[in-house]
Amino acid sequence: MATLNATKWGYMRSITSATFSTVRSSNGFTVANNPTNIVESVEYVASSGRGSLTHGLRRAYFTFDVSSITGTVSSLSLNFRTSTTAGVGFRVVKSTAFGGSNSNLATSEFASIDTSTPYSDSITGAAAVPFSMTLNSDAESDVQNNSYFICAVIENDHDFTATAATSAYDKAMQINWALTPYLEYNEAAASGPANLTSLNGIAKASITS
Repeated sequence: MATLNATKWGYMRSITSATFSTVRSSNGFTVANNPTNIVESVEYVASSGRGSLTHGLRRAYFTFDVSSITGTVSSLSLNFRTSTTAGVGFRVVKSTAFGGSNSNLATSEFASIDTSTPYSDSITGAAAVPFSMTLNSDAESDVQNNSYFICAVIENDHDFTATAATSAYDKAMQINWALTPYLEYNEAAASGPANLTSLNGIAKASITS
């Protein structure tokens, strides 16, 4: 198994609003770039008051320079350290944060997630070193074919499904950012050109580029 550290990482806290869809689609309220502390980094909270519920979110974001990966990727996972969690589902989704490459995370990118491209199933949060989130074939393909692999971790039951809670709710994942987030994966060497049997005495199977 090979590992690759994130080049940048962080989390954002949303605005709060009585309208859940507004919270999900608006710019973030605060952002933390490359934190190293323990903090609630993925969350959905619906707090009750005198009137309707007030909704708020936190989302975690990661970018990896995968330009050196050229072979076929399998057994891919996103790994980071967790502390206290709510024991509910969280999911990895595609993102275009970090300016699409390796810029600092900005509040304007809070909604830069693509829930139509989930990179994982719902995975129940737990305290672990590392907390490993198994990624699917869409993620493996993007690692193989792109220069940067960018993803976000969001709460599953409400944020991913775009379904507002109807009663008070507060579920969060604490991430201990002291451990640099990393990918773990297997990489099979790329095969040589289809119309080549050897080059200067080197067998095709030994030629990767």
